[in-house]
Amino acid sequence: MGTTQRMTPGVSGEPNWGDLNKSITNVAKTVEKEKQVENNNNISAEDAAKQFTRIEGRRNSHLKSAFNNLVRTGGGRSKIGSGKSSSIGKAGRKSAGKLTGFFTGVGSNGLQQTLIDIGFGSLQGKSFQEVLDYLLVFCSDSNEGMDETAANNASCEIMRELAVLAGNDLDKFEQLVKDYVEGTGLADLLCKFWGLYIFEHLSQRFEEKVKQQKGVEIGKETFKIIKADILGQVKVLNTQRPVAKIDWKGNAGKDEIEKIFDSVIKIICDENN
Repeated sequence: MGTTQRMTPGVSGEPNWGDLNKSITNVAKTVEKEKQVENNNNISAEDAAKQFTRIEGRRNSHLKSAFNNLVRTGGGRSKIGSGKSSSIGKAGRKSAGKLTGFFTGVGSNGLQQTLIDIGFGSLQGKSFQEVLDYLLVFCSDSNEGMDETAANNASCEIMRELAVLAGNDLDKFEQLVKDYVEGTGLADLLCKFWGLYIFEHLSQRFEEKVKQQKGVEIGKETFKIIKADILGQVKVLNTQRPVAKIDWKGNAGKDEIEKIFDSVIKIICDENN
């Protein structure tokens, strides 16, 4: 990933970008404070526990603030979810559509025919890695900006996780994809995709800056916590969503992708954004 674009996030004069930057910095400060308490040999276990509780409370507040401000920078939940934001949402919707299209293709026509349909050609003599490499490109967009890079990274992580689950076996991979389509797994997978996509927007803009300001260890731990918080909330969302068989083809599938994205935005931030 690039560095220049990351170091100058946002638009000059836009207060929400400054607020977002401050929120992320404050999350890093709680990680830094936690490390200080851990390394303090002159504090009792009881006092340390109390401090950790206070630190966690502050961190949760800063995380919520960060998510709220990210949504505000994109013009609000409605604008982002509908793809009308200039900074976040468009590339994610495109990649989510490609992922869904590939999955439904395999569900209906099998892996071999779907790969032919999307330009890969015959599976004969091809390795799992060759298929995976092609799918990583297929589900990606250009690398013109942060939104495209966020979508690319999220779809790549999803595909690589599926490869691991399938044991890098094409037959197992095909059956896994079919199982996702036939049950409710594809909706859950899209929830995770959107969570990763939102995380990537924060990571691109601020991770290097936090590492430079607070050190590599604090920077890594900060974004590990941010990622875990987002995916934890998305996992809760998965259990709260109505279980239903969805027809992913055509407008019904497109509408469901938007609904899932809107639900993810809603659960990580205040509803009034």
